[in-house]
Amino acid sequence: MYEVKRLKLPVGKARGKALAAKIIFLMLGIVAGVLFQPISSEASSLKSTIQYEDGIPDDIRFYCEDVGEQFDICPELLEAIAYNESRFIPTVSNGKHYGLMQVNVNVHAKRIEAYGYTPDEMFEAYPNLVVAADYLAELFETYGDENPIVLSIYSGNWKAVEKYKEYGFISSYVDDILTRSAEYERLHGK
Repeated sequence: MYEVKRLKLPVGKARGKALAAKIIFLMLGIVAGVLFQPISSEASSLKSTIQYEDGIPDDIRFYCEDVGEQFDICPELLEAIAYNESRFIPTVSNGKHYGLMQVNVNVHAKRIEAYGYTPDEMFEAYPNLVVAADYLAELFETYGDENPIVLSIYSGNWKAVEKYKEYGFISSYVDDILTRSAEYERLHGK
C-alpha cells in the first residue's frame, strides 16, 4: 500500500494552499482518467487472438491430455493443478519445489530418477507432469476417488485430510483446484 505524503506549504499563505489543492485534484483527475479509461480496441481484440477461452497454453494442454491418458487422470485436473501451482510457468521454483506442478525434488528424488529424469528436468513441463501424475496416480490408488484427500496430500496438508474426514472440510487449495477443474471440463465440452 502506498503512503500518502502531505505537501508542506508555507504557513499563512492561504492562496498557496488553494493552488496546491487545485494541483492535487488535477493530478488525481489525470490519474483517475488514465486508470479508468475504456480499453482500447487493440486491447479488447487481444482475446480474439487466444485460441481457447480457458487460457491454457497449447503445449500444456497437449501434455496434460497425454499424461492424463497414461496415468488415467482427468487432464483438466492436471491443468487445474498446474494453474494453481505455477500459473502454467514451467520454470518457477519455491525452495525445492520445481516447475509446472511444483514437484519437490528432495521428496520425489527416487521417483524422478526412476523415470530417468534429473532434478533440473523438473523445470521442463512434460517430465514434471509425468512425475507429478505418477505421484497422483499412487495417491488415487491408495485413497480411491477422494479428490479432496488426494489433493490435500499432494499439497502436503495432512491436517486438511483429517478435517475432511472428520467434518467434510475442504481447504481453499482443494476447492480452487476442484472448481477450476470443473470449469475446464465445462469449457472442453465434458
